[in-house]
Amino acid sequence: MAMALFSRRVLTESVAREQITALSEFDDGLIRPDKCSEFEPIRAPFDPADIREPVRWLAKPNGEFLYKKGKPVYASGEIWNLIRSRDARFPAGPFTNYWTGRFDGEWAGRVGIEKVRDFVCEMFRGTASDFGFLADVTELKAKNTVATSYSYMGMRMESGVPGLYWVNLFSDQFARWLELETFPKELAVVETLVGGGVLLMFGASPDQCKSVKVLQRQRAAIDWLGPEKFFDIHAPNRKAETPDWINIPLPL
Repeated sequence: MAMALFSRRVLTESVAREQITALSEFDDGLIRPDKCSEFEPIRAPFDPADIREPVRWLAKPNGEFLYKKGKPVYASGEIWNLIRSRDARFPAGPFTNYWTGRFDGEWAGRVGIEKVRDFVCEMFRGTASDFGFLADVTELKAKNTVATSYSYMGMRMESGVPGLYWVNLFSDQFARWLELETFPKELAVVETLVGGGVLLMFGASPDQCKSVKVLQRQRAAIDWLGPEKFFDIHAPNRKAETPDWINIPLPL
């Protein structure tokens, strides 16, 4: 499984500390990293009692915090500080705080898929993200890659919302722009998150998103919300419609 969170929140030292601490403390350390690093390979032990170095890595321009958990690894991820980043592999434009993560499917089944969903929702709120998602990796690849590319293509704001997946998260501001308050309930579960934000979920588990019925509902949802607002793998270079406020940074 894979997650991604897109935020305009500037990664100051205090924000970097807050996010790394939230990762470490979620559910009594369920996903607390064993190892961390500023670069590959990830070898340095993670000490939750002293995160000064990880905070320093992440808070500087173009900073990164890479982590992994378990042996074999069952949770890993990266938080990217995109301030002054010009690397085309990463989202460009308004987002300065970009978090990607992966979870082993068998491990997620043992601890409960709801735990993973709760983690993503909690990190979504903590990062003040505009949107995010949790998806099966095969679903993500099918909607964001082509045979000639190894990179996910729909992760730039000018390309639109990067599709709809199993769990989709929108800030209150983004939800209003999409008019989710009137979204047809027969297409997906719509929930208001405690602390702010709206969840749009297709099925009880990510496996259900492989079914033709759910894929049809996702397509119908994009048609209802406005296909001009979404990334389309069949037209990856198309400029999408975006909200006017998206290029305004969040206040510190």
